[in-house]
Amino acid sequence: MRSITLDPIRVSPALSGDAFEPFNPQAYLQEYYSHLGEENRALLHFLHEAYACIFTETDSARILEFGGGPTLYQLISAAKYPVAIDFSDYLDENLREIQKWLQNQPGMFSWDDYLRYVLDQEGVSSDVRARDQRAHLIRTKVRRLLACDAKQADPLGANYRARYDIVSVNFVLESITTDMVEWDRLIEHVASLVRPGGYLLMCAITGATSYRVGDRFFPAVPITLDCLEGNLQQQHFSMMYRHAIEAEQQDQQGYDGICMVLARKGYVA
Repeated sequence: MRSITLDPIRVSPALSGDAFEPFNPQAYLQEYYSHLGEENRALLHFLHEAYACIFTETDSARILEFGGGPTLYQLISAAKYPVAIDFSDYLDENLREIQKWLQNQPGMFSWDDYLRYVLDQEGVSSDVRARDQRAHLIRTKVRRLLACDAKQADPLGANYRARYDIVSVNFVLESITTDMVEWDRLIEHVASLVRPGGYLLMCAITGATSYRVGDRFFPAVPITLDCLEGNLQQQHFSMMYRHAIEAEQQDQQGYDGICMVLARKGYVA
């Protein structure tokens, strides 16, 4: 069995005892990913289109999945390309959940429906063998599991300042604060991880003041697609793709919709 490097978790003292303790990865997966509904189909379609667009202009890429939580759907489209993936999250329990899947351990969450949908989008076979092959491909492309903290100026730690060709961040920055000014800083911190000329893929909930996981609600800031675009432009990104959809269950989950963007970082003199 291939060994996955799991860096020591660096928990900021300022965040100890925060709103995310405890966080249950299994409850989160059941809440948002047990059903392949319209929201999740839209996310998979966006990622399929985004990576197809990126790889018309580049041959290979280093990818950082920033704040990936316990989810792997966001790697299914990326894995078919010549990429090396670092996967990061703030919570140790989320990284352990990812490690469980990467090592094909009993009790891991099944992404089978998601694999099938992406393969269908690609117009190739989505039978059991094809799904197993893509899952294996994901496992070979993920090189490291890292700790991250978007609230730090160096989100991967002061001793790790790599810049990536592609940074993918989904449902993170708007979901860890209730302060719009702080959200601006979070964008700046994560944007710094993208090399000049590199790409940022971002999906976010919109119009939220919180989001639900089981019987708990976690903090959020009510952003819009327009304010996200404006923020990224301030960080020297140009928009390549933007899309928004309404939430499937606005009255239950605490947010109005989802927005998706692909942006490219310009060269700064």
